[in-house]
Amino acid sequence: MPRVHHCWIGRSHVRAFGRLRAFSQSRVFALALLAIFIGVAGTASAHGPTIAVSHEELKPALLNLFIGTTVHFNNSVEMPSRHVIVDKAGTLESPPLMMPGDGWHYTFEKEGAFEIYIKQHPNAKARIVVVPKR
Repeated sequence: MPRVHHCWIGRSHVRAFGRLRAFSQSRVFALALLAIFIGVAGTASAHGPTIAVSHEELKPALLNLFIGTTVHFNNSVEMPSRHVIVDKAGTLESPPLMMPGDGWHYTFEKEGAFEIYIKQHPNAKARIVVVPKR
């Protein structure tokens, strides 16, 4: 009768290989997340100026821009009833911004002065002046 050789891989080795496979998969997942984060961070820095949104104010209160500039509005406080950015003329309105870090981009395509404010806090306002490129 032929002699059967037992496999050298015991239970502990199988467990170790399983852990190694899980570790490798988690490393791949972590690298994928890092690549996504770098991509998002790269696009986030591509916009123009940022206006910080809080209960009391929009900062900075005055911005001078060229036509075609994209402004990022970044909510800095938790607002259960949400912040909505609007302008007096009714030409722009943001989606509701509720949590810190919520943001919205708006590209100013027309020349003029825009008086913007938070709908829920009308005294929190800013002025954006848009001029043609030279």
